[in-house]
Amino acid sequence: MKEKRRITFTGKNLNDIFKLEPVQCIRKKDGKPLVVLEYGYLQTFRAVAHIGDTLVEYDNGLLEIERK
Repeated sequence: MKEKRRITFTGKNLNDIFKLEPVQCIRKKDGKPLVVLEYGYLQTFRAVAHIGDTLVEYDNGLLEIERK
């Protein structure tokens, strides 16, 4: 499995994040955006990305969330 791209979630790049297939929705909690991902596409058990996290997309379609 080869890394295709990585995107650091800044909270201002919502359009780039929302284009990823595993993204179910983007929500706000305490005024800050969160990215909710579908479990079927995840490499890990984490399903919510917070500002500062990095989303790593692999060539097989899976996604991994790296915590800051």
